[in-house]
Parts: sequence; C-alpha cells; structure tokens
Amino acid sequence: MTTNTLPQPSVNARTVLLPYLLVLVAAMAGVQAAIAFTGGDITLLAGVLTALAAAGIAVWFWRNYRKLTKIRFGLAIAHTLAFVTVTASFNLHAVIRALSLGSTGGADGAAAHELLSTPWFGATLVMSAAWGAGLLVHLAGVVLGRGWED
Repeated sequence: MTTNTLPQPSVNARTVLLPYLLVLVAAMAGVQAAIAFTGGDITLLAGVLTALAAAGIAVWFWRNYRKLTKIRFGLAIAHTLAFVTVTASFNLHAVIRALSLGSTGGADGAAAHELLSTPWFGATLVMSAAWGAGLLVHLAGVVLGRGWED
C-alpha cells in the first residue's frame, strides 16, 4: 500500500499582504487627516481611530493566521508592516508639524515643546519605543525558532 501525500496548497504572499498593507496605509492616512482637520492635536478622537485601526489589524491577523503561517516570515512581515505604517504615519505627521512650527517664526523651542510636553510625545516616541521593543522580541523569536527554514 502506498500513501501519497498531496502537496500543501501554496499561498501567494502578494495576494495576502498587499491588500492588508494598502488598507492599513489608507486607514492611517485617514487617522492623520482627522488629526489635521481637528486642529492637529492628539485627542480622544485620534486615540479612538487608532484603536479602531489596531482592532482591524487584530481581526485581520486572526482571520488570516493560517495563510500567514504558510508564508515564509508571514507573521513577522505582517507585524512589521503594521508597526512601520502606524508609527511612521504619526512620526511623519509630527515632523511636518514641528517643521511648520519652526517656520512660522514662533517662540524658540515651540517645536520641542509641542513634541515633548503634549500628547504627541506618547503618539511618537513612546508608541515607537514600546511597539519597537515588542517587534524586536517577535523577530528574535522568529530567528531563534528558525522560522525562515523549510
């Protein structure tokens, strides 16, 4: 008696990850636009919109977990895409805001004050640092678990 094992159906990384990335970029552009249109301050609205994006990411991970495990580094790549998209959107917005404060001829230190003593501090430095540390642990686990090998 012979037993034939059927090959596992392959998963195309582009068809799984590209729509995720595009929706995530659009969602974060929407969050940043909402922040800009409401005066440029990090408010409860910004937090709620970011939390909705985070919930969307979590649901997407849950629904696509099996597909992601069939893509080499799939979970790590999806985590990295989320980290880069969310933190870069806030950091880019903060940089533009700081540069515009500096170019308006305002008081010395206005940009530093804006970034260090307002909620922008948490939305940029704290979020990037905390999430970056979590991503580093995830990636270290992937490397230690030899997640790239067949």
